[in-house]
Amino acid sequence: MAATGHAVIMQNKGGGHGEIGYHLAKALQAKGLKVTMLQDTAAKKSKVPYSLYDADLKDVQITWIDPEDMQAYTDAAAAAVKDGPPVTHIFDNYSKSPTQIEPLLALANSPDFKLYTFISSAGMYTAKGELIEDQPIKDPPTGQREVELKLDAALPKKWSSFRPQYIYGPYTNKRGYLDWFLERAVRGLPLPVPGDASQPVNVAHCEDVASLLSSVVGKEEAAGGEVFNCGTSSNVTYQELCDAAGKAAGKPVEVVSIDAGTKTSFPFRPNQEGFYVNVDKAKSKLGWEGAKYNVLDDISAEGFYTKDFMSLGLDKGDVDTSKDYQK
Repeated sequence: MAATGHAVIMQNKGGGHGEIGYHLAKALQAKGLKVTMLQDTAAKKSKVPYSLYDADLKDVQITWIDPEDMQAYTDAAAAAVKDGPPVTHIFDNYSKSPTQIEPLLALANSPDFKLYTFISSAGMYTAKGELIEDQPIKDPPTGQREVELKLDAALPKKWSSFRPQYIYGPYTNKRGYLDWFLERAVRGLPLPVPGDASQPVNVAHCEDVASLLSSVVGKEEAAGGEVFNCGTSSNVTYQELCDAAGKAAGKPVEVVSIDAGTKTSFPFRPNQEGFYVNVDKAKSKLGWEGAKYNVLDDISAEGFYTKDFMSLGLDKGDVDTSKDYQK
């Protein structure tokens, strides 16, 4: 049976999480929820996914707001839901400090309210290699961690947090994670990789991210008060990404090993252990079935990402390799 309720998404202006609101709105609608999206006015309306809102999210009520003006933010958020059904879910893809969640907390005052889901960051972990939710995090805490603590105090058992890592997909705002490999492969350039290239990495398709985030609907009791890693259900290695890019380009690929820990243009952590999230907790607690997409397929010659790369002309002209070996 489809879930019912009213979800509010607060969507940031772009960057690594810029496309989440678009895909999440569709995922929540598929679960039977009414969706209201509050969109930061700092986003460029001419760029995807924002330029697609009118055509693709016709049944989503979208209110453009300035979250830097706290009073205007508070008033606009309240006005956006005033004539709708009670808010049951909040998905916060904006806040980076405790004060920024106040306008959204004000919407969580109905007896019908079920869960505030915060899209946090895996960057707060201090561990290397595989990242599990109970591993140490940075101290003093990051802004995102402070938000998690504030939510725990303000909405005990009615909040959850997801810590995403590297996201790609259609209408992405941040292409560097995968373009780095394709840019060099199509030009026959070496791919300098820190360490021996065996490090795993978790690169998640944005629709899989939306699927995971929306899995809290109907599982609010299991999600309440919990922190989850957010990513794909299978990892790939740096070497596999290099090889896939070479195959997509139809050229032999030369992977050059540079000293682990060397900061360069390489898009992922340069340490030998890697830095990748484990999503088993979300699968077991929320019943998430796992990822639908695989990044190696998506950057194959026939994959959507490589086709987009070519259609944008990113295989033409020179590429800046000045920081490939040392920043």
